[in-house]
Amino acid sequence: MAAFRRPEDEDAFTPWARKLIRSLPYPLFTCDAVLTEAAHFLKSPAKLLEAVTRGLLVSRFETQNAASRLSELVKKYADQPMDFADACVVHMTEQTKDCKVITIDRADFTVYRRHGRKPIPLILPDETKM
Repeated sequence: MAAFRRPEDEDAFTPWARKLIRSLPYPLFTCDAVLTEAAHFLKSPAKLLEAVTRGLLVSRFETQNAASRLSELVKKYADQPMDFADACVVHMTEQTKDCKVITIDRADFTVYRRHGRKPIPLILPDETKM
């Protein structure tokens, strides 16, 4: 979501995110927990809501239906600890065979597993170019 930041708020990941976001096929699937985190970091939900309205971002995650699996994941990764948004994303990867998670959170997402032992396919920034 860093691609939506204002230039004065840019960090080392913003150029990577901008370039990546332009190259991806749409829509991108997410969940409300991730949208909430992104709105917080962006200091406004306006650009995110615009992307949702335009159909570029789609949130179809149902917390009620996933609650027991989310609880299992949070317990499994209690030593991390896994936050709610991360649990939702991991569960989403378990529901979609051919998926990739776009993240800058290398420390957590390289540890998390889907379906018990399978690594989560990730799109991460190349830290050697940052």
